[in-house]
Parts: sequence; C-alpha cells; structure tokens
Amino acid sequence: MNKLIKPLLTLYLLVPSFSFAVTTDFVAVEKAIERQEETLSARIGVAVLNVETGALWSFRGDERFPLTSTFKSIACAKLLYDADQKTTELKKTVTVNREGLVAYSPVLEAYIDKEITLGDACQATMLTSDNTAANIVIASVGGTDSITSFVRELGDENTRLDRVEPELNEALPNDPRDTTTPISMTNTLNELVFGAVLSENSRAQLIDWMKSNEVTGNLLRSVLPVGWEIADRSGAGGFGARSINAVVWLDKKSPIIVSIYVSQTDASMDQRNLAIVEIGKSIFDLFTGSTQQ
Repeated sequence: MNKLIKPLLTLYLLVPSFSFAVTTDFVAVEKAIERQEETLSARIGVAVLNVETGALWSFRGDERFPLTSTFKSIACAKLLYDADQKTTELKKTVTVNREGLVAYSPVLEAYIDKEITLGDACQATMLTSDNTAANIVIASVGGTDSITSFVRELGDENTRLDRVEPELNEALPNDPRDTTTPISMTNTLNELVFGAVLSENSRAQLIDWMKSNEVTGNLLRSVLPVGWEIADRSGAGGFGARSINAVVWLDKKSPIIVSIYVSQTDASMDQRNLAIVEIGKSIFDLFTGSTQQ
C-alpha cells in the first residue's frame, strides 16, 4: 500500500483522540456559514465528522442539496466494490463512441473510437471530473439505480442518483432527483474510505484518486493548514450549486471529513468558491486550534 495512504487508513485506530469540538466550539463556523448565506443569498449545508470518535456537527445537515459531481466518488467506489467482488475488472475496456461524448470531457475527447479501461475512466472521472468518463463508469456498474442501491446498502437513505451527465446537474430547487444531504454524504464517504465495504487496496485507490484531484486547487486546498493532507471531490451545477467533500488529516491525528453544499444563489462561480474557502478556513482554524492544545 502507498506509504502515504496507509497512515490515513490506520492511524485513527491507533492514536488517542484529540479534542473534537463540542457544539459550542462551532460558533465561529456557524457564523461563517450564516455570513456566506447572507452574502450570496444562498442556502448552504455543512457537515463535519471526526472519524475516530464519530462526533458529528452539521448546519442544514439533513436538508437536500444537488449532488453534482460529488456523486463521482460513489460511482468509482461502486466500480471498485464490483472489482473486489470479481464481477468486473478495472482492466476491462470499453470503446468511447462519438455519440456518447458529452460536455466537459477533457480526457475522453481524445479517446473517440478508441478503447479505455474502466480503471482509467475512473481516474479521468476523479482527477479531472470528465463527464463522459463518469457516464462510462455509471453504465459499467449497472446504471444510476445500481449506484443508489449501493448507498442504501451502506445505510444511506437519502443520497440518490437518477440521471447521467450532464442532466444530473440541473439542480432544480425542490427537485429530489440527484440529491443528497451533507450528513448522508459525509457518513457514506466515511464508510467507503474507512469502513469494511471496500478491500484495503480499493480504499487506498479511492483515496489516492481523491488526493490527486486536479480541479480543486482553488477550494479547500487553498487554505489547507501547513502539514495537513487532503483528498477531495467537488461539483457544480445549475441554480448556483457548488459542492465539495473532503477527507483531511494531520499526521498522528484522527482524520475529519468535511462536506459543504451551496445552492439556490445567483452568485458567480468565483463567489461560490470563495464561500467554500471561507467556511473551510473557519473549520480548519477550529481544528488547528485543537491540535495546539
């Protein structure tokens, strides 16, 4: 296993817990969220989980938000699960057809009439958010219903995938299709990365794809405290939808999982990105303070 991945998967079981904030400690985080909701005229949901202790804090944590491309972590986890179960292989190839090419496919646009392995399709999906690659992954695991059934088996009763790219990003207000809740997505990611659903190698592969994400440098990574590491997946869609899920950790400290969902705003992408950055910074400030106690 990658020497950088193994500590993430095991240290939280081996070290004493550090001081995870009780609700009152999140006052500054809550104020940061409320400030961004007012600035953007948006609805924002956040969940923060301490992996070791199970302590969970949320803001609008049970409200529905558009999944957008955060579904891609689940889709690729389902592919890894199927490979673990020997019902498919990451080396299996599919042909990329021109009629299947959809908007924003920076990798797959060079694969027209060529073959790509399912593993490489997941890599393109996770590293660049390639939408054609994501649709190939969805099809390879049995479609959207199969992905929804997969999360149900993990105990997630809220997350649902109903459509493929790019339609799933429509994000109509009050439309339950292609939605999740911050708490549900956070708990599901915890099961996928730290639970027993996937094999050790598959967990390592999933987190490695997330660590290698090439499209989130201007989000939480831009304010990540020195020495911390991050593995994340972001998304964007209609009606101002913007989102990110991240596993963040510091050596010898329990990882935390952060989910931030922004929706129903006319704010620009830059403004939405800044909101995520400001909320993330308030969370990191809280935890860096904890590590210094």
